[in-house]
Amino acid sequence: MVDAHTPPVWRVALAFLLAPAAAALVCACLMPLYDGRLHFADRVWGSFLIYLLFGGYPATIFLGLPAFFALKIRFRPTPFNCGLVGAVIAGAPWLFLGLLSSPKEAYSNGHVTHANGVITLAGLLDLAAFTGLIACLGAFAGIVFWAVAASGLRRRPSSAS
Repeated sequence: MVDAHTPPVWRVALAFLLAPAAAALVCACLMPLYDGRLHFADRVWGSFLIYLLFGGYPATIFLGLPAFFALKIRFRPTPFNCGLVGAVIAGAPWLFLGLLSSPKEAYSNGHVTHANGVITLAGLLDLAAFTGLIACLGAFAGIVFWAVAASGLRRRPSSAS
């Protein structure tokens, strides 16, 4: 028996395709790559493909799908829940990569971020700012996921009646 709380499979599949794409497009508009290209649209398109193929879809496949199957039984698909999970799925890999990397020396924006193989306070702040931005994009993707997969679903009737 399919209950009104469970989204149809086609909507979930479409949400898994569109949510990372929406976040990658916003990221490409905020941080376009390819400075040598003349047209902004070319820069955004190229950046979108890079962000989607190397950032959005891998995180969705390796973290998003398992999270969906693990959490769908316990939690309702609300905008808050989907946004929170999206933020964790997008931000966690970059946080772990940043904490595990230990170059001998590194600089960013004129600040020393790593000295003698140890991350500095400036490095932690830089990592927090970057991870926060990526987590916000992931939260946006989670809300897009909810809008495509679960918006309009009716709540379960209460069992107290």
